[in-house]
Parts: sequence; structure tokens; C-alpha cells
Amino acid sequence: MLIQRIKISNFKTYLSLDLDLTVDDDRPIILIGGSNGGGKTTLFEAISGALYGLKIESKEHFMELLNQGAVNKVKPEISLQITFVGKVLGQQQKYILKRNYILNPQGRPLESVSLNMNGNMYVYGTMTAPKERVRAEQEISKIIKANLPQELSQYFLFDAMQSSELLKKNVFQQTIRDNFENVLGSKSICTKKNVQPKSYSKSGQSSDWKPKKRPKNIVSLCNQKEQLVIDLNASLAEQDRLYKYMSSVEDEYQRAKEGAQQAANLSKRIQDVDGKIRVITEDAANYAENLKAFVDNIEINVFLPKLASNLSQEINNILRVKEQLQKQSTGTYPIETLRDVTSKIIDYLKELSLCSQAVDEENVISHIVAMQNTTNAKDPYDYLNTAEVDALRELPKKGNGNQFVSIDRKRQDMEIQLANLDNLRTEKRTLEQTQAGGNGLLIANYEDAKRSVDKLKTQEDSLKNEIQRLEKRIHQFDVQIQQEPDVKFDTLVKLRPFFDKVADNLLKKKKTQIETEMQSQLNRLLVSYKGHVGRVELSDSMENFNIKLYHSAGNEISLNQLNAASKQIFIQVLLKVLRNLGDYNPPVMIDTVMGVLDNESRDALMEEYFPQLAEQTILLCTTSEIRTDSDYIKLEPFISKTYTLHRNVEEQNTTIDEGYFGIPLNQ
Repeated sequence: MLIQRIKISNFKTYLSLDLDLTVDDDRPIILIGGSNGGGKTTLFEAISGALYGLKIESKEHFMELLNQGAVNKVKPEISLQITFVGKVLGQQQKYILKRNYILNPQGRPLESVSLNMNGNMYVYGTMTAPKERVRAEQEISKIIKANLPQELSQYFLFDAMQSSELLKKNVFQQTIRDNFENVLGSKSICTKKNVQPKSYSKSGQSSDWKPKKRPKNIVSLCNQKEQLVIDLNASLAEQDRLYKYMSSVEDEYQRAKEGAQQAANLSKRIQDVDGKIRVITEDAANYAENLKAFVDNIEINVFLPKLASNLSQEINNILRVKEQLQKQSTGTYPIETLRDVTSKIIDYLKELSLCSQAVDEENVISHIVAMQNTTNAKDPYDYLNTAEVDALRELPKKGNGNQFVSIDRKRQDMEIQLANLDNLRTEKRTLEQTQAGGNGLLIANYEDAKRSVDKLKTQEDSLKNEIQRLEKRIHQFDVQIQQEPDVKFDTLVKLRPFFDKVADNLLKKKKTQIETEMQSQLNRLLVSYKGHVGRVELSDSMENFNIKLYHSAGNEISLNQLNAASKQIFIQVLLKVLRNLGDYNPPVMIDTVMGVLDNESRDALMEEYFPQLAEQTILLCTTSEIRTDSDYIKLEPFISKTYTLHRNVEEQNTTIDEGYFGIPLNQ
């Protein structure tokens, strides 16, 4: 297993970090320097958290892990992503493992996990359906376990300052047992339950376990409880689903609420856009009508104006004659008017006795008509009626301009307007969706989800209370349900001696290798007994396992009497040997690499330990641990990359630069 990259977002001292951790084959070391409190341990924790999860228990815990410089500036979300290569079933694969953490609207931490294995995706989260989550989680766990099981990670990702504590805890036995039992796969099986296959009497004598007959009442109560637990899990799953939805649309919901308050402005904008669309549409319709009329009357619109321009002089003469005759005939009256006026005048004169009673009206009217006719000139164009004269009057005007040019200019204007019509319609749809469709539906769905969560919380409380009530009733019966026989588990318990025997056989096979390798390493690195470690002795059995160290003179060297520096060297040698002889090939990451070592021990580690420790070794240290004027020079030929962490107290953020405290790497 080799770590290629670690990405951190909003985790503790890191607001954002993207760090390349690839190494060359002949340069296995990555050196990362920083002052105390600069973020070295946080980087250490981030890699471990990316692999195995952060186990965030509460909102308060989440806020403790969240980068404080990000509070109220970016979305409160912690993200850890690690890229690594490893072998599964002999095949080397590239993996991208990402873990995201957020708080749902109720303040509950939510986790989502994704693993990309050469394009194959495995995804699960807090809200994933139970069956799907179990399947994806098992696949991801299987891949991680195949490269570096979590129970063994403490021996490869560790703080050197704590190595002496490992000795105090007597973890040597457990270290080696973990290695073998994980190879066998028996550890997880045999520790699933803490149940004895036998029951014991008060006298301490064992007897075969016999199940007690269950009363019918308790069977019914247990069935009820089981159903309530199913209902409770379903309620919690639905809550998680709703929480996930509400979290995913939280920002959109807030914007939608703000948008709803601006509905009046949106409505006016929609009206304005709609008005522009309507004007363009009406203009287009009018243009179409005008174009059709132009085509339908193309003779009049094109040819007639040209003819009229050539006949304009003749037409003007006709119109002038007509106008003169019209002026001359302004005093002429129609026959009906003459008849009526003449009758009234004659009757009036007769009443006044101013004319003879024998005057003939018709003669008078005929005389007046004759007088009018003698004063009016003859019309040479009397064959033209009024409508035809009007047409002649308009005809010269048509020759003054080309209607085709006007129509074509309108066409160009319409093309510009129609080109913008689609944009206007799109803008209108967007505004309408913003005003009603999208926002209204989003607000309704979000608030419905919130109400559903409240109901489910009430249901959850009710189910929990009912389960507690049933448990009290069940416990009234003197029946130890947990002692019911489990055939599968009992079989595994019976096989435990077999597993122990196999583990012992494996230990015996590797015992000599471990002893020989440890003796060689200690004689070079354990300064206080350099060259005088006579032998290392491991017990033959995993039961009550122990490890002993002997001087070349034959006496046993008490491990508890070693000083702090020697204890650190001893445990680190043990871990290196187990790593080399074990079934895993993980990177080694060490924080506070020098711990309490003296100068001689430091030199031994620099020259003989770190360069051959692993295919990838990540060292986190200060300038007092890896000194720039001495230690760094010894390590540099084995270093692929160097970085320096910088803590910005004001911004509450850690950044990283290439180079070790200003010293560029020479390669």
C-alpha cells in the first residue's frame, strides 16, 4: 500500500489542503516539518480519519473538528479524501476514498463515504438504505482491511513519543497475535459475542446448557418488541432520508424564500418582457399582412406607379380642368333644391300681393335652370365619375416612392426583432420558474419534509417508550434470552482451540525469523546495548505470549528497566520486523519521530532505520527533531519530497510550502 495524495477540507487547522505524497522507489521518505501546534498531528489524524472514519458523535464534536476559520464563511462540511494504491488478490489497484461529514437541520452528524476503484464506485452514507449500506460498507471495509486493517494501523501510523507506552501496556503479545489472527480471519469471528458455551452453577461446576421453555406470553412480547424495533429503524431511516434532502437543498430553500419576497419585482419584469414579446409578435403579424397585400397587388404597387409617373402631365391636366369646372359650378343648385326654394318664394310673394296669383312655378324653375346652364362650361371629361377622378389624383403619388424598398427595410427590422424573440421567451420562462414553478415547489417540499421530520420524531419517541415498556415486561420473566443457544457461535467456540493451534504453528514458523531479525536490528540500533544483544527469545505459544531479551553474557535484559530512548528504539525495531515479516505492506507514518532519543540513537535511526523502514515513510517533525544542519543532510538522499507547515493564528488556518524550513530538496 502506498499513499499518493491526501485532500483535506475544513478539518481542524486545515481549511484546504491538497498534498502529493508519492515517493520514488529509491527515495522512500517524505519529510514534513512544522512547529508545535502547526498541524502535524492533525495531518496524521486526517490520514487515519480518511481511512477509517472520524466517528463524529454529536454536533458539539463536529464543531470541535470543524476548522474555526471556516465558520460563517463557507458551508460547514468536513471532507477527507485519500488516494492510495494497493494489492487485492495479487492485483494492484488505485483507490480514491472520500468521507464527507455535515450536520442535518436537526444538528445530527451525517457521514457519506465513496470509494472509487479504477472507475468502480462504492457509495454509502448515514441515509443509505440498510441493505445497500451494508453491502457497500462491507466492500469498502474489505478493501481497506486487505491493505491495512484498522486494528493494526496503530503499529504503522503512530506517535513515537507513545512507543514507550506501548511497552508499558505489554502490547507485544497483542501486536503479534493481531498479525496472525488477521491472516487467519479468526479474530473477528471469535470475538463477535462474549458468551460462554457452558452455564455455571453457584458451586462453580460446569453443566451442559439447557434452554428453558419460553412462556407463550414472552414469545408474544418479544415478537411485539421485534416489530417495534423494525418500525423504529424504518422511522430513523426515513428521518435520515429527509435530513439528507433538507441538507442538500438548504441553500436553494433560503434563496427561494428570499425570491418569494421579491415576487412583485419578478412580476413586473415578467410583464415588461411579455410586453416586448407581444409588440414583436404584433409587428410580425402586421408585416406578414403588408407583405401579402403587396404581393397580391404587385401590378398596382410596382407597375402602375411607373406608368403614372409617365402620364403625370396628362393626369394633372385632367385634374386641373375638373377643379376649374368645380369652382365655376359652386353657385349651381340641384333641381330639387331649386324647386323647393322657388315654391316657398312664390307663395310668400303671393301672400304679400307682390306678384300675380297666376304665376307658374314650373316656368320660373325652368327659367332658372336655363340660366345656370348657360353660365357653366362644358366638361370634356364628364365620362369620368368621382371615384375615377379620385383614383387619378392618387395615381401620381404612387410613383413618388418604391413600396418594395419600404417592405424590405421592414423585413430587416423584423429579422433583428425575431432574433431577440427567443431570448425574451427564455428570459420569461426563467423568471416564471423563479417566481412560481421552481421556488414555490421547492419551498413546499422543504417545509413538508420539515413537518414530516417533526412527526417522525414524535413517532420515534413513542416507539422508544413502547420498546422500553415491553422490555420491562419481558424482564419480569426469569428468562435469559441472551443465553439461548447459537449453533453457529457454539461451533466457532468449539473451533477456537483449532484456531489457536494454527496460530501457534504460524508463530513457530516465523519465530526464528523474528528472533534473528530483531537481534540483528537491536545490535545496530539499541545504543545502550549496541553489539551486545546475545539473543531475542519469543514464546512458542500465543497463550500468555512474551518476548525476552538476553545480553551476550547470558543474562536477561529487563525491558522495563530500559530508559525511554531504548524503549522507543525497541518498540520501533519490533514494529519494523513484524512489518517486514507480516502479510501487509503499509506505509509507515511517524509523528514526533525522535521522541526522547539521545544524539547517538538519533544517528542510528537516521543512517540505518528510516531509509530501510518501508517503501513509503512519512516523518512529521520539528527542527529540533530533524535538525537542518545535521540530521537533514543524512536523510536527504532518501527523501522524495519535503514540506513545511505554517500556522496562521489570525486566519486560524494551516498552509503548506515545499521545502524543509526554507531548504529546497536536492534531487
